[in-house]
Amino acid sequence: LVKSNIPTIASVKPYTPLELQGRDIYIREGCYNCHSQQIRPFRYEVARYGEYSKAGEFVYDHPFQWGSKRTGPDLARIGGKYPDSWHFYHMLDPSSMAEGSIMPHYPFLFEDDLDISSTRSKIHAMRQMGVPYPHNYEDIANDDLKKQATEIVKSLKSADIEIEPSKEIISLIAYLQRLGIDI
Repeated sequence: LVKSNIPTIASVKPYTPLELQGRDIYIREGCYNCHSQQIRPFRYEVARYGEYSKAGEFVYDHPFQWGSKRTGPDLARIGGKYPDSWHFYHMLDPSSMAEGSIMPHYPFLFEDDLDISSTRSKIHAMRQMGVPYPHNYEDIANDDLKKQATEIVKSLKSADIEIEPSKEIISLIAYLQRLGIDI
């Protein structure tokens, strides 16, 4: 990669530790097989999904999640479009939120605890690829992860949803809510 070919966008920030964990779940579950994360600069795409994607938006994505298949909608601008509770219910039963959805259910995300023992190595690996995490950030990354998870749980509680902040679904919600909000 020739870094000078990618214009930097000041508002684009690295993923938080919780978002990084959620991104890895997104990859693990193969979400990219049905959802792209790149809005092409065509009128019909911009009208449906919002502002077209710019190279600088993906500077911290290793590997990027552009995709080329859209069995489901593009997710490049999904962040903030729906409340946390919408994502919660959508992952539990997709057809309850999107009538006719063929997306599979992910009930285990609500049962399985997030493995935060890998956070340190993930931050270190991202830094090796040029993501500008602060020096020694891996020492406090899980503290930040837990704070953000607690905020999402509070948001869900306001919608009468009770769940522990340690569940995998919380990190996936964090990741989805991040997509496209830097622009």
